[in-house]
Amino acid sequence: MPIKLENSVRFPHLLKADFLKNLAPDFQKSILNQCAVLTFDSTKPVLMQGGPSDGMYIVAHGVVSIHYLGPRGQRVFVTREETGSVFGDLEAIAGKPCAASCEATKNTTLLFCPTPLLFSHLKSVVFVQNLMAILHARLESDNVFKLVDHCSPVTQRLCSYLHFLSRNNSRINETQSYLAEVVRCSRQTINKELGKLRNLGIISLQSRTVIIEDRERLAEMSDHTDDDYLVARN
Repeated sequence: MPIKLENSVRFPHLLKADFLKNLAPDFQKSILNQCAVLTFDSTKPVLMQGGPSDGMYIVAHGVVSIHYLGPRGQRVFVTREETGSVFGDLEAIAGKPCAASCEATKNTTLLFCPTPLLFSHLKSVVFVQNLMAILHARLESDNVFKLVDHCSPVTQRLCSYLHFLSRNNSRINETQSYLAEVVRCSRQTINKELGKLRNLGIISLQSRTVIIEDRERLAEMSDHTDDDYLVARN
C-alpha cells in the first residue's frame, strides 16, 4: 500500500508562499497538512459569483482564472491566481457571496481549507497580517490595471497584461481569444499586435503559446519600467 505523503511534503514550495510568511515552521506545515487536495483534469468552476465560499483555496500547481460576470452575460477578466496564491478567503471570513467567479484550468491542483479550519488559524496575528497584505496587494493591483484599461492604447494594454501573465513563467499558454478577453479588444487586433511584438523580437509564438523573449523591453513597451508596479497581483 503506497504511503500517503503530507501536503507539506508533497508541496514544499508552498511553505514559501506569502500567506505563510513569517510563521513558525510547525504552524506552516499544520495549515497545509490539514487541507484537502483537489485536482482538476479539465477546466472547471471552483467558486461562482454570487454564491458562497466554503473556505480558502490555495493554488498548489496550475492556474485559476477569475472573471466578473455582468447582468447581460458580459464576462470581464479580473485576474488569475497562480502557484502559492489564495482565493475565497475574504468571502469565507466575511460570510459574503463571491464577488467574482473562479475557474481552475486543466491540470491544476488546489488545497482546500474549510471555513471552520480557516477561523481556527486566524488566532495567529501574523497569519491575519499575511492575508491583509495579500488583500492590500489586490487593491493596489486593481488600481494599476484600472489605469491601464482606461488610459492606455491597445499596444500598451497588451504589453502590460503579457508582463503580468508572465511574472512566474516566460511561457504564456493561452489562446489569442483569451488574450483578447483580457485586453478587451478583438482577436484580430490581438493577432496584429502579437505580430508587431514578434517582429521586434520581444516575443515568439508557438501554437497557442506566447514566449516572452525580452521582458525588459516588454515593460518599456507597456510604458512602465517598475516590475513591482506591474506585478502587484502576484
